[in-house]
Amino acid sequence: MRKIIVVLLFAITAVLPSNAQHDSDDFMSPFDFELFLSGNFGELRSNHFHSGIDFKTQGMVGKPVRCVADGYISRATVQAGGYGLALYVQHDNGYMTVYGHLDRFPAEVQKRIREYQYANETFAVDISLAPDELRVSRGEVLAFAGNTGYSFGPHLHFEVRDSTGNELYDPLKFYGKQIKDSRPPVASKIAIYPLEGFGVVDSSAISRVCSIKNGTIGDTLQVWGRVGFGIKALDYMDGTSNNYGVYRVELYVDDSLRFESRMDNFSFAETRLINAWADYTRYVNGGEWFLRSFIQGNNPLRAVKADDARGVINFDEVRLYKVEYRLSDYHGNSSVYRFCVRGVKKGIPPFAKEGHYLLWFLNNMLEYDAFSLDIPAGELFDNTLLEVGVSEGRYGISRCVSFGSGPIPLWHKAELSLKVDSLAVDSSKLYVKRITKKGGYSVGGKYSGGRVSADVTVLGTFEVAVDTIPPRLLPVRENRWMRNGKVVLAMSDKETAVKSFRGTIDGKFILFKYSSKNGRLELDLKEEGVSRGVHQLRVEAVDACGNIKVYEKKIKY
Repeated sequence: MRKIIVVLLFAITAVLPSNAQHDSDDFMSPFDFELFLSGNFGELRSNHFHSGIDFKTQGMVGKPVRCVADGYISRATVQAGGYGLALYVQHDNGYMTVYGHLDRFPAEVQKRIREYQYANETFAVDISLAPDELRVSRGEVLAFAGNTGYSFGPHLHFEVRDSTGNELYDPLKFYGKQIKDSRPPVASKIAIYPLEGFGVVDSSAISRVCSIKNGTIGDTLQVWGRVGFGIKALDYMDGTSNNYGVYRVELYVDDSLRFESRMDNFSFAETRLINAWADYTRYVNGGEWFLRSFIQGNNPLRAVKADDARGVINFDEVRLYKVEYRLSDYHGNSSVYRFCVRGVKKGIPPFAKEGHYLLWFLNNMLEYDAFSLDIPAGELFDNTLLEVGVSEGRYGISRCVSFGSGPIPLWHKAELSLKVDSLAVDSSKLYVKRITKKGGYSVGGKYSGGRVSADVTVLGTFEVAVDTIPPRLLPVRENRWMRNGKVVLAMSDKETAVKSFRGTIDGKFILFKYSSKNGRLELDLKEEGVSRGVHQLRVEAVDACGNIKVYEKKIKY
């Protein structure tokens, strides 16, 4: 197993900037108080890994954020969701740092942001700055921590990247010594995955989950053939009730290392590979994260390494096998979980399902009368037996098409085209809807030649739907507007989501701030320089199908 460890270390070190030293002295703390984390690097999130660490801000908005090293502000962004207000700093030491969910920018950055917003009549901003425009020094107050964007509590999202901004590193390489952590990771469940057509667990080809008690799963399972394992685990730190992702997982069978994961770095191109590593179906259906301890056919994620069998164990002897999981955090705290499985020769049922057997390394094209599906090579994470179902659509526009018994994630996307059986409305109002247990959501789409086509990132159940309903714009606590000097509207769209909005006062553009987490548009009359008197307020919202909603009102300020 020495070869696996050597390759892993090379993969980690090869991507680090050559002029940077991994020492805590490279970066100072962004805060003047003791550091605690609410989220760590590489945590499992929906369709992505957490790309940084989240520093707690003592439950408060407005804490000064200091620049961690000399450099210059290279980029500033404003988003309704995502990082909200964010700054990107290119450092002289070869790294880039990112500061997200800020409450406000420094004066010079804010000036440029506002100029851009009014010149382009937009709330969303993404501007780049040259190296000689806004230099910043180590220890200088860079901004103020907040709760903007897709954040549900005050904190600072902090990232360390390479100079290109595409490679992400664990910031604990620089701040590990400042974080108190004496608590090891804790596992709660083990999953056992017989490979369909090649293995069984307790005579069944269906995967099984066992709870961990007192460091083991209790009963000895009977296995035969090719079987993989997975684990559900969390990490913990001192002085906080938060839980975190596990930095390192090792799987041993009969004292031989068969699989290892270690989350030191990843690129944005790799982040959706979370759906190749994690058990996507269990997460979607039950909200539980299980990480597989074997590698699917198409999973080039550098954080996972395995033996020549890709971590799949071939139980082909009638005997007892010892299985051991070793979990470690960045600070070296570790826990061990041991159990046994017994090899018992059993018949392995063949593939019982019918469908299209798709190879992940080939382009797969399915064409039916009701639909076509084009899956480019490399988009599937493994060879997949795809069941296809076609039924009557609930909207009477197209047939309802389903792929598989559960959602199948893709690395990037595939193109789905659904035939329109009845065109009784304006074709611009049609879109592709993914049907789920909770109702469904739009994946977009464009009508052409009797079909509506859209890119999909997961294979599930789809049909064509129609959206002729404009967005909603409703006043929020209107009686407080003038007293607080703020106009607040609730904006939402039931079908295809709001694509754009624009506010005016007396016919001239006025900046409304928007938060996607609560669906609120907010105009600060004083901040935007609205004079005292009677004014005509107008707000227009447009959804993805071009439906328009206008809210107008005379206000006296």
